[in-house]
Amino acid sequence: MKYRTLHSDSKIEAALFFIIAVIVIFDLLYTAQLNGWLQLIIGVVIAAALLNFYYEKNIAKHLTVEVLPGELRKYKGQEDVLQLKVTQRGRLPVLSADIDITAGDDIAFYNDQALKIRNVTETSYSFSVFPGKSTVIEVPFKAKNRGTSKIINTKITLPRMFGFGHLKLEQVGTANHEILIYPDRHALHNRPLKTKVEQGTYREKNTFFHDPLLTSGSRPYRNTDSLRDVHWKLSARSGELMTREYEKTTHTSWLFLINLRSDKSFAPPANIEVIFEKLAFLFGKITEEEIPFKVMANMRTFDRHQFFTLDESSGKLHYRRALESLARIKTVTYTISFDRFLKFVKQSEKIPTHIIFTGKTDDLIMAELRYYVEKGTMIYQLDAHGLTPFEYSTGEAVK
Repeated sequence: MKYRTLHSDSKIEAALFFIIAVIVIFDLLYTAQLNGWLQLIIGVVIAAALLNFYYEKNIAKHLTVEVLPGELRKYKGQEDVLQLKVTQRGRLPVLSADIDITAGDDIAFYNDQALKIRNVTETSYSFSVFPGKSTVIEVPFKAKNRGTSKIINTKITLPRMFGFGHLKLEQVGTANHEILIYPDRHALHNRPLKTKVEQGTYREKNTFFHDPLLTSGSRPYRNTDSLRDVHWKLSARSGELMTREYEKTTHTSWLFLINLRSDKSFAPPANIEVIFEKLAFLFGKITEEEIPFKVMANMRTFDRHQFFTLDESSGKLHYRRALESLARIKTVTYTISFDRFLKFVKQSEKIPTHIIFTGKTDDLIMAELRYYVEKGTMIYQLDAHGLTPFEYSTGEAVK
């Protein structure tokens, strides 16, 4: 970030020059001889004014502020520190300056000063930097809400080096950085996430894949087994380690469909932030199982996908992209009804083995989901209480 000087007249300087002008005019008109000390004072004032003029014109030319690091990723509720590296490549020092920092309110600065300003958090720090040197200002903050935040604006106030008030420097351009705040996958209501899963389809015994939602039994633990597959309760009862066995599958792909509309209005559901936290938890669990998944939401975009989409993949990199997607989704935006969105998905997407959708259902939504049921897809509904099999209005659970 670079800066430019906002010129402001000094009242003290203006008053001194007025007095000097009166003295000089009086001397010219009445040929009075000025006292030597008075001449010295006038010379010092004029010299200070000229030096201040030079300082004001050049102080901001080579002054820059860089935000370190350029990108931060935090979970909701975590704390971290932003570093502002102030560099003066010019020949003029910046002494006893104050910098006011304003950022979006998805984060909260400590000693927040923006108590009466909506949607921002603001703080102030003092610093000095000498010619050809740099200094680092550490700004602690707390990740407050899921979303993205960045430094919106900075202003620097510094005293004129030779007196007569202060200068103000205005930021030019934007800060090249971003703070991504993920939903809290470790929220207490996610331990454990309530699941009610019944036997389903897509079973095949001779395959390398298994479905962690379909448990077929248990057996004694082997050295090659993963510890996350250990059935701890059964192990405690039997006195030896027991491992869960899962149904085998030829292919498993999960499609997450996020409904950003409430059932009665265009506004987002009241529990949407809790839903995001549960989604973050689920993404982490299925990433551990190396299951590929795709994410879509009924939020319109202006790209090749038409709607917000994270393409299908698996692994830790895909998991990070999924968390970034959750951080970037805007809940107050242009959306379409969920039943129309399901029609689009049916026409444009291949049939997955599992669908996990959010939000409440109605007759139109259930009619669209019935298509996937008839194709053998296992469908689950994610709400504030957990993950449950999709049910028809008659109460018949999906088998």
